[in-house]
Formats: sequence, C-alpha cells, structure tokens
Amino acid sequence: MSTQELLALVQGVEGKDWASRRRGWSSQAEEPVCMWDGIICDPSDNSITSIRIQSADLYATIPTEWGQLKSLRTLVLRENLLYGTIPPEVAALPNLQTFDVAENDLSGPLPPFASMSLGVMDSSRNKLSGSLPSTIGENHALTLTLFDVMDNDLTGTIPSSFSKMRNLGTLSLGSNNLWGLIPPSLGSLPMLQYLYLDNNNLVGPIPPSLARFRSGGIDGSLLSEVWFQENMLSGTIPTALADLKKLVNFYVDGNKLTGKVPKDLCSETLNSDFFSNIPADAQRDLCDSVACPVNEVAFEGVYPCSPCDSLHYNPYLGRTGECIALNQRLIMEKFYQATSKLGPWDGGSNWNHDETFLCDFDGVTCDGNNNVIEIKLDGRGLSGTIPEELGFLEYLEILDLSDNDLTGFLPSDLRWAPLRHLDVSGTKLKGIVPPMLCLKQGVNGNGINGDYNCERISCPAGSFGPSGKRGSAPGEQCIPCADNDATYLGMKQCKRVGIRDQSSESHGGLGVSGLAGTIVAISGVMIAAVLFVVLRAHRRKYASRRALPQGEGDDEIVFDKSVYNQTGVSSLPYADGPRRPSGGSSRKGTWKDLATRVPSSSYRDEPPNQKSAEPFSIGHVGDSDDENDDDDDERYEDEESISSALDKEVRRQQSHGASKKTPVWEYPDPLEEEDARSVSSSAWDVEKDSKKEVWLDVPKI
Repeated sequence: MSTQELLALVQGVEGKDWASRRRGWSSQAEEPVCMWDGIICDPSDNSITSIRIQSADLYATIPTEWGQLKSLRTLVLRENLLYGTIPPEVAALPNLQTFDVAENDLSGPLPPFASMSLGVMDSSRNKLSGSLPSTIGENHALTLTLFDVMDNDLTGTIPSSFSKMRNLGTLSLGSNNLWGLIPPSLGSLPMLQYLYLDNNNLVGPIPPSLARFRSGGIDGSLLSEVWFQENMLSGTIPTALADLKKLVNFYVDGNKLTGKVPKDLCSETLNSDFFSNIPADAQRDLCDSVACPVNEVAFEGVYPCSPCDSLHYNPYLGRTGECIALNQRLIMEKFYQATSKLGPWDGGSNWNHDETFLCDFDGVTCDGNNNVIEIKLDGRGLSGTIPEELGFLEYLEILDLSDNDLTGFLPSDLRWAPLRHLDVSGTKLKGIVPPMLCLKQGVNGNGINGDYNCERISCPAGSFGPSGKRGSAPGEQCIPCADNDATYLGMKQCKRVGIRDQSSESHGGLGVSGLAGTIVAISGVMIAAVLFVVLRAHRRKYASRRALPQGEGDDEIVFDKSVYNQTGVSSLPYADGPRRPSGGSSRKGTWKDLATRVPSSSYRDEPPNQKSAEPFSIGHVGDSDDENDDDDDERYEDEESISSALDKEVRRQQSHGASKKTPVWEYPDPLEEEDARSVSSSAWDVEKDSKKEVWLDVPKI
C-alpha cells in the first residue's frame, strides 16, 4: 500500500488542519487508502490510479514521493494553494493520462512529461517560468487533446513539435511572455478547434496555413476560436482565413497588422458578441467586429471605432487605447520616459528640460527644417524599453542606442522611419528581429543586391559579432556562441564560441587573444570556402549554360542562407520557434461559454479582471524530400502558398513599373516629398503606407 507516499501531501500545521477535515489522510486512519477522500484504486490490485483534490484550500507542495505511484493515471489538484515546482518525478509517471494543476501558485519550469498516454495537460494560471520543452509533441503525438499553460510567465518560442499532436483540440498559450513567430505548421493539426496565443510578444505574419483543409476530410478546418490579440503580429490578415467555415471568434486587435480586414472574412456570426446590443436594422461595418480600420482606434480595437484627429495617426488595424501622436517633441518625451526607468541617463541629460529646444537635446541632430534626423545615445546608461512612437519620427535616419541597459523587444514600428543606420548592439533586448524590420531596405546596407537579412539589423540571440550585427567587411559576421546564457540580441561577445554543447560545460572560456584568433580563423575559413564555392559554381554555370541555383529545390550547396534571387528578397537566417493583463480578458461572453465547448474545466469561470530564442529559418524549402505526411508536418506546410502569393505580388508590382531588383514592400519615405510638412500630406497618410503592405511580411526562401 502507498500510505507513506500519499501522506507526503500533508505538510506542516496547515496540512494537518486540512487533513483533519478529510476522510482518511492519516497514518492512524481506520479506512483503507482506497476509501480516502479523492483516492480511486484499481480493484484488481488496490493500486492508486486517481487522485482528485480540487478546490480544497490545500496549502502544500506536490510531493516528489508521488513519483512512486507508477499506476497513477489521473492527477487533479486544481484550484488550491499549491506552491513550489512541478516535480520531474511526477512528470515521469509512465501511465499518466490527466494532469491538472490549474489555478495554483506553482513556479519553476514546466518539465517534459514521459507518459505516452497523456491526454490532458492543464497547468494554467500559475507562475511557471522558463521555456516550453522543444520536444513537447513527441511523446504525445496521438493522445494529447488539451494543452493549457495560459496565464503563466513562460518565455521563449512556440515549439514546432506541437504539429505532431494529431489529436490536439485545444492549444492555450495565452497570457505568457512567448516571442518569435506563430509556427505555420500549426495549420496541419487536423483536430485543432481552439487556438489561444493572445497576450504574448509574437511577431511576424498570421500563417495562411491555419485555414488548410483536413487531410482526407471534406469539412475543412475545425478551428472555431482563434485568439491572437495583444501581440506584435505584422503583415495583413490572410484572406485564406475566410475558408474557416466553423470560425466563431477571431481576435486580432492590439497588434501591428496593416491593410484591411478581408471582406470575405466579415460576417454577422463572426465575433457577434460585439454587436449584441446593436439593433438588427442598424447600419454597421461587419469588419469592425474583427478590427477597427487604419487611422481609427477603440477601447478594445473593435467596434465601436473612432477616427484619429489631425495631429495623430494610426497605421494599424485594431488599434487599442489611443492614436499615435506625430509631434516630434511628444515622441521624444515618451522616449525619455521609457528609457530612464532606473533614473537619469549617465552624464545627465537636458531631455527633461521644458525650456530646451528639441534640436538642442543631447545626442540629437536636426536638419535645416528642425526635423530630427539623428539620435546618438550609445553608452549613456539608458534603462527601460524602446517605445513604439520612436518609429514615427518621419525624418529619422540614424538611431544609435547601443551599449545601454535596454530591455524588452525590438519594435517593428521602426520600419516606418527612413533609417539608414540602426544600432541596438550591447543591450538586453530579447526575442527575434521583427520580420518587417528584416525587410526594411537601406538600413545598415540591408537589401543591397536583393539581400535582405535579419543579421544586418542585429545578431540573433545565441550568437555574437564584433559590432553586434552583420556587416559587409570580412569578419563582420554573426558567430554562434556556446554559452547557455547568450540570450540577447546584438551581443558583441560571448564566453565561448561555437555550437552549444551541454556536455562541454567543463571547458574554460576563451581569453581575449584566443577569441580574436578564433574570429580570424573562422573568417579565413569562410572566405576561402565562399571563394571555392563561387569559383566552382562559376565553372558549372558556363559548362551547363544555366543560372546559379537559388536555394529552392536545387541540390547545389548554398553556403550563405541569404542568396540573391530575382524577386528582390531572400531568406531570413532564423527557424521559427501568449501576456494577458492582470485583469484578464474582457471579451463578452466568451469565457463563460467556453465551458460547454472546450474539454477542460479551466475555462468554466470568468477570470479575474530564458532559454534564448532559437535561430529560425522560415520553412525548409530547400528540403524537397517530402515523402510522407509526417515529413510534411515537421516542415512548414505553406511554403508553396507563400512562394505563389509572393511571386504574384512581385508580378503585380512589376506590371506597375516596379524594378525586378527593388523590394515589393513599399515603405513611406518622407524625404521624397520636400513639402510634406503637414499631417494631411505627410508620409503617414492612410493611402500611402499600411494599406499597401502585402499580406506576407517574411521573405521568400
């Protein structure tokens, strides 16, 4: 009998008080263990198969001793006062089918679960931290139906291994601190009905692959709830999502999306709760229930929407809160407030002096019309985050914020400024470079000869470079670190160089001379290899009378991931991998109704009001050996649609006179219009910027 293991739950005075009000739960109890409150046993051998103790005011940790209960299939401890971590010993239970510890005070990482029978994993509304296990979908490919970790403090990227869970119906990652891209491979999940990624720091596009049809089915995707609100997603809303015939709720407000809501997506049934109090015969734009249009704003980013006034602007769909002020002084004041969280900047500053003229601010340079064109504040002790408003300085060409104590994420809003030079190296920025910044032409030499590369903006987390970004000179490359703590963008040094090796922790770090020698050696090898490949390819070109391979379906070696191609864009050198306010979501009726639709009791009540980001490559188009459906699931399954849509957009713009070597993404350039001084005729005019962006904001590979 497992009496001692069970009684490990009774801890301290609070535990004894709790046990005194329960049947059993004492070494002197007359009842057999299988008669104790919350315990169910297998009648054949009296082994414990289920422990259900919920809403019982239990103050304790989860005992590591419970890892000895090898027959345990159900463990439900939700809505208690549990603290401490989830013991790896419990996660290693071989027969566990249901693990539910929602609404407690648990902390620490989420351990990988060993049971290949696990069907429900609910650790929502705790204080879990760290990243999601990268192999999370491998042990539960055919069994897991619900995975819920919403409302924690998880970081890192969304593992693409989720795509292996063929029976997953609910994926709830909302209200965390996840970053990176939404894996397009989530569209391959045939049973997925509820997808909650809201309130995170996700960037990049909404994958059109989410609307793919079920394999062998005729009803199409089963998705009925999609929550993407309050992230940093960019690009436009894919029209393909109109094919989601079962879609009831689709929330995308509070992002950086541009363009228009596709008309085919707007209907009386989609997000209908926002119009619940509106008369049926009232005139209304059904698309406003998805997101307010560009240059309008709303409390929740949806109906009712209000236009921005003449001194403000908003290039985004579903803008929440307020429009963005275009006044230079107001923008600079917000920047100072956001970057002086730990006190005044080093050496003092006149930025907070009302009597100081804008162009006399420390580190600021203006043109002859008093427009801010340069901000150089490297090494000035800035602390805090980079505010989005900075990207709306219409004439800003140089921005140097290097070697400061800046945290948070690199805002994609910087794409709107006509930047030629951007330096955020030597800071503590996390996540990945937003794809829209990777596609910005001209900044740090980006886009030359059609080469668009995120590393020209900043070296990714887990790597470093002498200048914190990729340059054109020899040795100005991003080199992988072997440090497990190399978690920031734009690092200029790391303790150990090379691919991370967990088994090599005993090796010492390189000294300065050793590090310099390593850089020189690596650079020399790379230059020699490039010359060899180029010469070899050059000979083959003339021998076979054909062009060099472009890295899509060719068998030739592509030494550099950023290869020139005729569309004027190239691959991102990264592979893909949610924070609800404390008040919770204010969506009308959705949380109360979820109890009848989602197979988890975690949605039954109305809620109260670093591991480093891994390098990501947008898909694996070069891998052309798609021999079976499993291989397809491990890759992004929408590269063909991405290439097709991108090629179509290239042809469309070329038919309107665009050059083959110019990128198809158009960004407002205020410097092209000398007389653009007023808001009404500025670069932020509605018809000049965000509505012209294509739906896809990642480069073609």
